Amino acid sequence: MDKTKVFSVALLILLVAFLVAIYSYLNLFAPFSGEIWKLNFKVEKVDNPYGKATIYLDRYGVPHIKAENEKALFYDVGYIQARDRLFQMDLHRRLMKGQLSEVFGEDLVDSDVFHVKMDFEGAAKASWKEIDGTEFGDLIKAYCDGVNAYISQGNLPMEFKLLGYKPEPWRPEDVFLVDKEISWELSGNFWDLERAVIAEKLPEALELYPTYLNHTVPIVRTDKVSKELLDWLKPFEGKEGYGSNNWIISGKHTANGKPILANDPHLALTVPPVWYEVHLLTDDMNVRGVTFPGVPIVVIGQNQYVAWGFTNVGADVIDFYYYVTKGDKYLYKGKWVDFVKEEKTLRVKTKNGIEERKVIVKKTIHGPVIEKNGKEVAVAWTGLSATREFLALYTYNHAKNLREFLEGVRYFDVPAQNLVYIDRDGNIMYYPAGRFPIRYVGDKVVPGNILFNGSAGEGEWKGFKPYAHSTWDGFIPFEEIPHLINPEYVATANQRVVFGYQHYLGDSGYFTDPYRGMRIYELIDDAIAKGKKIDVEYVKEMQRDVYSKPAEFFVAQMDGVEFSEKAKPWVEELKKWNFEMKEDSKAALVFAIWLDYYINETFGDEFYSAGLDKSYYPKVWVLQNLPADSEWFDDVRTPEKETRADIIVRAMDKAVEEIEKNKYEVYGDHNKLRMNHPFNLAFLNYPALTMDGSKFTVFNFRVGSKPFQVGSSWRMISTFDKSYCIIPGGNSGNYFSKHYTDQLEMWVNGEYKPMEFEMPDLPNVEEVIEVGG
Repeated sequence: MDKTKVFSVALLILLVAFLVAIYSYLNLFAPFSGEIWKLNFKVEKVDNPYGKATIYLDRYGVPHIKAENEKALFYDVGYIQARDRLFQMDLHRRLMKGQLSEVFGEDLVDSDVFHVKMDFEGAAKASWKEIDGTEFGDLIKAYCDGVNAYISQGNLPMEFKLLGYKPEPWRPEDVFLVDKEISWELSGNFWDLERAVIAEKLPEALELYPTYLNHTVPIVRTDKVSKELLDWLKPFEGKEGYGSNNWIISGKHTANGKPILANDPHLALTVPPVWYEVHLLTDDMNVRGVTFPGVPIVVIGQNQYVAWGFTNVGADVIDFYYYVTKGDKYLYKGKWVDFVKEEKTLRVKTKNGIEERKVIVKKTIHGPVIEKNGKEVAVAWTGLSATREFLALYTYNHAKNLREFLEGVRYFDVPAQNLVYIDRDGNIMYYPAGRFPIRYVGDKVVPGNILFNGSAGEGEWKGFKPYAHSTWDGFIPFEEIPHLINPEYVATANQRVVFGYQHYLGDSGYFTDPYRGMRIYELIDDAIAKGKKIDVEYVKEMQRDVYSKPAEFFVAQMDGVEFSEKAKPWVEELKKWNFEMKEDSKAALVFAIWLDYYINETFGDEFYSAGLDKSYYPKVWVLQNLPADSEWFDDVRTPEKETRADIIVRAMDKAVEEIEKNKYEVYGDHNKLRMNHPFNLAFLNYPALTMDGSKFTVFNFRVGSKPFQVGSSWRMISTFDKSYCIIPGGNSGNYFSKHYTDQLEMWVNGEYKPMEFEMPDLPNVEEVIEVGG
């Protein structure tokens, strides 16, 4: 069962049943009254055991928190996050601990079983143990105290009241569970297993997955796995659609001679948003940006001295191992070793009440074991160890210069991120922050895109221990990770980091198509070639850019192709098109739908015949570069031998049929934003809006992604004069707050709000919460 069930269908069914039992359908949408609808936004004074602090909420609901010390600050962060996002925090915690079915029912048992077997909770506890006892650990405890202070007031978000349960206290390990969740989403990739299944089912297709995609814009054993096992696992792997853009430009090419940083991470578009914006101020720190609800520090942002942003490296930091087994033992380097087993209890909500089910968590020296229908593999993933990325972020929040910031980069373990940096002194930097394993079979270094014989000790990561402290001494040394300090400019968009590098970072299955990276470099190069000095307004236009590089390439391949009469008017639209994915464009409409059909008509016959669905298809860049007479264009189901032109025509006819069937007129009819609350009730969902952009454009929006649409989850432009930002929705998760959706239309339209570092003037303050010592 995939995560769509987690966040929509099952929850909707259970919620509606609950509501019908209490209210009539009409009363649900009548004027709200009664205790269930009470929300108290007028808290004026709150006790704080750590000292004095004040929360100023500005006209966008962004908390500006000023405190006399950091413990008081972190306590306030916990309090205000809980007030704005407590249900979201608890939902993420339940997901990672495998406790969703306790509240939402049997449909979510598969999800819970997977998360329990992976023991993400054990990994979170190991990371907390690494931090506990330090100064930063004390701050984490203060944050949790703030969350729990809000919970103890009893004024819980309405979702808890509707579902009839109360959240458990927030604990330090829960903070790290949120970290493990986002890390898994960005690096928990099952490509190695997929590649093994392709090698078994359709071995000739391996040519479609080269080690490198042949572009020029870098940033600088099959019987051991079954398709049934992979099918069960795939809903729980990190999402392929997640990516991001960022770039940095040195003062050499800017209008004011100072560096500029731009960042927009592409994550799930959820209600409420993935990110929570906050401004933190003490005598020693003034930092603003976004964090994840449940996390007390700024993840992407800026202080008075430095600014930083991330995109996902997409590196291969996960491996899979098979074993010779005998009963409860597995063979390891010539010796029979007991599986480490632990019985855990799953509490499942059924029609007969809560039912307890047993789940056996099984581990080897390499990591947890996951199995289906008798096929099992152990998983090694960097995030299963005790990791220190929160300590890195804490250092970033405080850093005053490049030297201090680089000390923090050394702590960043997972997920591997393309880190970009600028500072007030004019320095810029690119560093792929993270831990990158080196694998050996015997004395030979090997890539990590295969299944390893765990019994023989193949592919092991030296210095790695799951659920414990790792020394990382068998990983790529920090100094050898390819990086750039003070280049003229750098752009990252999840494309391959570098070509010709001595160490394996991942093959083409791990990195994205290069189109967004190509376009960003193109825009920077073009400005420089014309002698233009780049300013913030130009960077805003870059973030709003909807030019499609795939359209430029694929439409050119249509030259000389003879189309059907019904398709010709749409082809004419493509011929005069500027390749911009605008909501009012007919050409963008037909191209987007045509490309989906073109991909399927090229690969569907071979892949589906082998029992492989479209999730196994190669990258679009590979399709673009196939020769016109490639065998992959031939439909194996027909006696004729099709060429590229035949498939182009067939896909165009199907696209036109879909357009006519759905009565589409322009791209916006198809490309619609649908951001739904976990309950998926109309009044809680964000309004549906037409969108510019696509998966391949800098202004990023992916209409077909599941279980959520994906897009720019936070846009930030940082300078040391004036910075700007926006999130897709609102900072509050409370439906009755004016900040539930107040930034949504601005985000859709590519607009920004100032990202200021002074405390807001009183006329711009909507609420003040005084937290006393």
